Amino acid sequence: MPEQSTLDDAAPAQAPSDRADRPARHRSTRAAPPRWSALAPLAAVLVSALLAARTLRSSPLADDGALTGPAWAWLDGGPTPALLTPDGLATVHTAGWALATRAFDRHDGLAAAGRELLWTTLVVSCLLLWALARRAGLGDGAAAIAVLAFGAVPGLVLLHAVSSPASLAVPWVLLAGLLATRHRRRGPRTAAALCLAPAVLLAPDVALLLVAAAAGALSAGRVRPDWSPTVRVVAAGLLAPVFVALVLLLPGWDPQPPVTTPWAAGETPSVLLTAGLLTAGALAAWLLPRWRPPAAALAVTTLAAVAPPGRFAALVVCLPVAAVLVSALVQRLVTVPGVHRARPVLLVVGGATLATAVALAAVVLPSARADDFGAADRAELLDWLGSEVSPQTPVAADGLLADELDRAGVTVGSGGLEVLRGEPADEAVREDVVARFGDDDTALVVVDPGRAEPTADQRALRRQLAAALLTNPTTAEAGQATGALLSGDVDPRLLTLLAGIAAQYGVGISSLPAVPGEVGTPVRRVVVDSVAGTPLREDPGLVVLVTTWLSAQLPPYAPASVTPLEDGLLISYGYASDPDGLVVAAGG
Repeated sequence: MPEQSTLDDAAPAQAPSDRADRPARHRSTRAAPPRWSALAPLAAVLVSALLAARTLRSSPLADDGALTGPAWAWLDGGPTPALLTPDGLATVHTAGWALATRAFDRHDGLAAAGRELLWTTLVVSCLLLWALARRAGLGDGAAAIAVLAFGAVPGLVLLHAVSSPASLAVPWVLLAGLLATRHRRRGPRTAAALCLAPAVLLAPDVALLLVAAAAGALSAGRVRPDWSPTVRVVAAGLLAPVFVALVLLLPGWDPQPPVTTPWAAGETPSVLLTAGLLTAGALAAWLLPRWRPPAAALAVTTLAAVAPPGRFAALVVCLPVAAVLVSALVQRLVTVPGVHRARPVLLVVGGATLATAVALAAVVLPSARADDFGAADRAELLDWLGSEVSPQTPVAADGLLADELDRAGVTVGSGGLEVLRGEPADEAVREDVVARFGDDDTALVVVDPGRAEPTADQRALRRQLAAALLTNPTTAEAGQATGALLSGDVDPRLLTLLAGIAAQYGVGISSLPAVPGEVGTPVRRVVVDSVAGTPLREDPGLVVLVTTWLSAQLPPYAPASVTPLEDGLLISYGYASDPDGLVVAAGG
């Protein structure tokens, strides 16, 4: 049975007699009518783009920013990346994209910028896959199926959100295939070979596909047909040790991060994906003689590098190959007589499904939940560091979080505070948590290894200072603040300052507000609403007097900030690991 597909939209050829009977002067000079079936792969690209946009802006992953973090550090004056390594070349790609699109300036975080890069890469890959499928002789319908199989399968879309250099290798592989397919001239073939160089450097697993495909092409006579069958088989056999050597070298050449093992999706999905790739390769090798070299390459590479516990990079570069083979199998299926008779119905149903999918995705996308990838938590953390912590205090963090803090101007280093994503597992570390921003599972947690809990004597001294303040005749009724003052959980610097105001003028305390986000730290903010029995809101001159007196205080009693409020003054002290020690050192 011939392999010419009914999905191919080429116009039927006219019989020679028909052409001979038509006078030359009557031939139309008008351009060929538009190929409306091309809307099918275009709709498939739109569906993939919209579905990916919905998925890639949600579901944070542990490796978010693995591409953009090093690129930002390099652009900010960091070390030059190693071009001959997957991570180094991916850093160069990402930096070039960021410079061209100003992505780092447009996004609140490096993780969000990384997701935009991955979405752009996916869309470009879908367009190249469309062109490659058409160049390889598949019809528009088959090209649409290839695009959908690659970029719109619900269980696979999240794989495109993993920040892996292999994702950047896919467009290079597809471009090389596009240049090499049906081009006999040396120029395009040379350009295709040049495109494979960055692809292999970004994902060495591409070399497995190339070696396996070369062996299959030699065996089938697609390469060097002038050689005898025996010579071709021997040459193909000589590539087997090369393939095995590559399999053994890959773990050291391009080790995969733990976040992608097994493919960040669990063991069961990875087994199903492996079975799907093997099935596509086996069926294509059996039913489609023309596609046997890439089909065999897919099957062999899947067994060698994708089967669990496999390599995520191998899975990524195998996906577009499998998508093309699946589309070729579907195109072959429609030539079966029973299916061929249903072709008009299939075309109508397929077109309606694609149109509905585009419309539905366009409607759902604006209302879909969009994750900020920790931007809100990070903003709260930065506000806290800027208002409560001395700028000279170093802040330790790892990975992307360190890059984000450095990007925001925070002094990143050891010997001060530590910022973690998520609750610490160590109980001893949890006791040193001083602030938390975000929900319980993914909050940014600030740990102070130098935090000093007050001794029994220091806590007793705090209560004595509070009692003396409250029993002073010049102190107004503290109301609900009374319990907090007597609890021993008020910063001794603040207690000493309030006692000084009370002794000199008399003081009224409205409230003792906690610092947002802090956990178990002494209260170090107070709202003073009256002095000498006069409400501050009624006497602006008294506000100036108190403010001047506060500005004359010396460390450690000098407040970090004094903020006028509608009903008084908000007096605040900055965070200190050991406020009692500061007071003792000052002789308080």
